[in-house]
Amino acid sequence: MFRMIVLALLLTASFSSFAFVKIPGQDWGFSTLSYIDSPEGDFSSAPIQNKKGQLKRRIMNEFALWKGTDYRWGGDSLKGIDCSAFTRRIIASVIHKHLPRTALEQRRTGHLVSQDNLKPGDLVFFETKPNVHHVGVFIGNDKFIHASSSQGVTSSHLSNRYWQEHYVTARRVSA
Repeated sequence: MFRMIVLALLLTASFSSFAFVKIPGQDWGFSTLSYIDSPEGDFSSAPIQNKKGQLKRRIMNEFALWKGTDYRWGGDSLKGIDCSAFTRRIIASVIHKHLPRTALEQRRTGHLVSQDNLKPGDLVFFETKPNVHHVGVFIGNDKFIHASSSQGVTSSHLSNRYWQEHYVTARRVSA
């Protein structure tokens, strides 16, 4: 129920820069949604002025709906989701492209892109153990969003030692 309320607020807030958000057990707080456009993820009120920024905002608005959702292998709902289902949902919602179900299959889609040329919306791939594949969506400023088996849906720094050691490739699925 709480996620449905947040969804309604986010949809309403997409037409405005501000929204009231009620967090269980806390007071009503005044929150700006434009923080997603700033380089450091802080609460900036800088307007989006280009398509890249608009894409990032749409990705981050979708991420806000999923953030904190538990990881569940094979899951594909707010009750639990795995990494490839999460990227499928983000890309379908934001870029309107259909991705295959598994991370390995997703790795065969789109166009190869080097790590130093990543743009928001690009898929980043990892092999966390032999034959265990992981995927996330790059959002810019060295960060990607993903469904982590230990943290659920979250964001991480691509330059983190763990992720660099397991990095395999990146693919661009947008036009």
